[in-house]
Amino acid sequence: MSASREKKTRQAPADQEPTSREQKRQQEAAKAKRSNILYAVVGIICVVMIAFLLVWNTGLIQRNVTAATVNGQKYSAADVQYYFNTARQSILNYYVQFLGTLPFDYTSSTKNQVYNSETGETWYDYLMDQALDNMAAHAAILDKAEEEGYTMSQESQEYLEEQLQQVETAWVGTSYSSRDAYLRANYGPYITYDRFVELYTRSVLTSDYISHITDGFTYTDEDYEAYYQENADSLDSFTLSRFAFLASVKTTDEDGNTIEMTDEEKAEALEQAKAEQKALAEELQAKLEAGQSPADLAEEYADQLSGDPTVSQASLGSSLSSTSYTEWLMDEARQPGDVTLVESEAGSTSCYYYVVLFEGRELDKSPTDTVRHILVAAEQDEGATEPTQEQYDAAQAKAQELLDQWKAGEATEDSFAQLAKENSADPGSAADGGLITDIHAGSGYVSTFTDWAMDETRQPGDTGIVQNTGSTVKGWHIMYYVDATGTPVWQLTADSALRTQDYTAWEEAAMEGYEVSTSSLGMKFIQE
Repeated sequence: MSASREKKTRQAPADQEPTSREQKRQQEAAKAKRSNILYAVVGIICVVMIAFLLVWNTGLIQRNVTAATVNGQKYSAADVQYYFNTARQSILNYYVQFLGTLPFDYTSSTKNQVYNSETGETWYDYLMDQALDNMAAHAAILDKAEEEGYTMSQESQEYLEEQLQQVETAWVGTSYSSRDAYLRANYGPYITYDRFVELYTRSVLTSDYISHITDGFTYTDEDYEAYYQENADSLDSFTLSRFAFLASVKTTDEDGNTIEMTDEEKAEALEQAKAEQKALAEELQAKLEAGQSPADLAEEYADQLSGDPTVSQASLGSSLSSTSYTEWLMDEARQPGDVTLVESEAGSTSCYYYVVLFEGRELDKSPTDTVRHILVAAEQDEGATEPTQEQYDAAQAKAQELLDQWKAGEATEDSFAQLAKENSADPGSAADGGLITDIHAGSGYVSTFTDWAMDETRQPGDTGIVQNTGSTVKGWHIMYYVDATGTPVWQLTADSALRTQDYTAWEEAAMEGYEVSTSSLGMKFIQE
């Protein structure tokens, strides 16, 4: 090896050591730089995600993303949720009030509950259809109102203000922590108070304008007569006596324990029960046909009948339209004194036998009643749903004081009307001197009010005080009976039907072109 080469060999490691350290330093610097960039990117992503979650939790996205469009007008997920929840609550209220049951389990998802077993349609599908239809109808109706330059009536404005005022305190004394928490629980998690006010105001204006349209329809006596001829079965009053016998299979013992039975045993037991109850029904039928009094028979068979019997009671045909004996009852050949026995299955383990005596049919032309009244409201503690007995007593004392004041004066209808204008808590009638017309059994007033007005012994000028515990404003009514010269019930029914028919035609024309389109993104936010 030459000296020069040996020198190179010996010097090489010394020459390379600084180079390796420099490369290592550069590599570490590059690695650190990459790490810093990575951390910066991750940090930015985290900030963005946190910001997104914060915005998401406020409902801002859901309140602004479009869920549906009607004739070019956009509705957010919060809007659709409001209409959905409103339709849901309306259905629940109807079933509870008129049918005494719940249509679905409101604590569970409506998407998992079948509305129509034949089509598979769920309650969610049905309620959403209702919500979107209502949304489209409101849009069309409000556009018509705007075209006309229509403004909300004073009565509806007062109603709106009253309802919004109630919202301010509805949460007090409940599990809700605030007004806004109450609104979110009832109208959807994305609703704000301001948007609720906008949507609720639109709903009240819509109803107000509908009343304006329907009130504008006019009808002649010939119109009512023509309607009657086409709908006599519904409008006529049928007087009848009805007795029901129930044949059923006993499925529990005296202690409430279930009795185990096969299907064959149940069928055999039902047939035996049917034979026994049918024999009783035929026995009563024969006695009716022989001319025995329905009242006497009701007493004689009291312990064997299912429910209270109907004895010589008049009912509108519309209320009898879905009975098992409707066709027999409304036959044109039916004559007073005719009797029938009808069997009606009521499930796999029970059956009814109805004995019906037809006593007459006529169009009830008796007039409805007219009164004037003064509503004295009972004070109510904030957040309370009902006045205390002391508050009711105080309102009663005030009502008696006003009535005594009236009696000490001229004691005329005019002076009563003036007293109503000055003192009544009922804004709907106070301006008219407390005047309420066309009172009948189905007119919708609280029972104490209706019963007093329809008392057969009532005479013009009669006065009295009745309690009101069944409406929004609770307290006492000071009553003044005017007379019984109001519109007959049948004509009221005809009038209502004609207005509904004409309004439906008007609405269909108004909604032409108001189709609803939905956005899959926005609709994903709707809670079921």
